[in-house]
Amino acid sequence: MKYRDERDRAYGLGGMVVCMGVMESEKFIDKVSLDAEADHGLLFTPDFFYLSNQRMSAKTVWNDSLNHFQLVTGLMVSNLLSRAMVRNGEEVTRETVDQLLAHVTDEGKALCSLDDDEINELYTKTFNYFHRVFFNRQVAAVVNSIVDSLTEKRTLENEEVVAMLRPLSRW
Repeated sequence: MKYRDERDRAYGLGGMVVCMGVMESEKFIDKVSLDAEADHGLLFTPDFFYLSNQRMSAKTVWNDSLNHFQLVTGLMVSNLLSRAMVRNGEEVTRETVDQLLAHVTDEGKALCSLDDDEINELYTKTFNYFHRVFFNRQVAAVVNSIVDSLTEKRTLENEEVVAMLRPLSRW
């Protein structure tokens, strides 16, 4: 699942940006950079990593962890689908889907203490949803716009990203 080249990375980052917009979490994007180190191309604001308040109920803390896990799962799926469907115009292989599920399973157990069935259900629901998202031509156009801007400018700040996501608000 490694990037083949810089353009592949740009499509992965573009997919993640779209995911943040679709999940109404674009406010957590600080910037997107092609020149950042591996796994740091999408930089988040400190609020994204907030520590739960000790006075919150255990249920609230767990729900926050679950929501964070769902967002992280969406980011991973969107990265993969954007690169395959938007850039290459092809479906993701079953082997790649299973590899991503294995990684998501580890994360779900660590972050939320979910069991395999719960993780599989959440992953399948997320994968199917984002498959429909990236199949949409309007979404593909937004991804291509992000990729072009990112390739040209190398770094996009939050305001630029939010402006590029506006066409999705009508979707």
